[in-house]
Amino acid sequence: MSRCPHCRHPLRVIGSRPRTRRTPDGVRQILIIRRLRCDDCQRIHHELPDCLVPFRRYDSDSLEAFGSQGTTAAVAAEPSTFTRWQAWLRVWIPYVQRCWMAMAARQRIGETGEALPFLAPLPPRAPWVADTTPAGWLASIVHRMVNDAFWLQTRSASVT
Repeated sequence: MSRCPHCRHPLRVIGSRPRTRRTPDGVRQILIIRRLRCDDCQRIHHELPDCLVPFRRYDSDSLEAFGSQGTTAAVAAEPSTFTRWQAWLRVWIPYVQRCWMAMAARQRIGETGEALPFLAPLPPRAPWVADTTPAGWLASIVHRMVNDAFWLQTRSASVT
């Protein structure tokens, strides 16, 4: 059962909506996204799969490939798209690093007294990531940030 990222109460399904996803090879796919409502705080949330990044047309694999390899990544996109992604990552990665510190502090204060294992520090360089960063890093970061209500552009998405 999904929980509200704001008040942690259960969410109920109230409908669905289509969402377009572009893969690294440029294929457009239409996904059906569930709309959920919290009965406690009355907020509406959209349940996003890990392959999607909120407010991005290309999927997380495309953005991750670009963040790791730059314009040499095998992503079917125009050069202007790469320029926008680079500008977004320059701002987004330092923001994520600050959020990660806040989440780590919050977790240390929690009941267990220890930090979550994947709250490792992010690479300091933006927009490129370290060679040792494991595959799936972007999906993990987006998942955690959205579900902890740290996503900058929306407070109405939750990732499953």
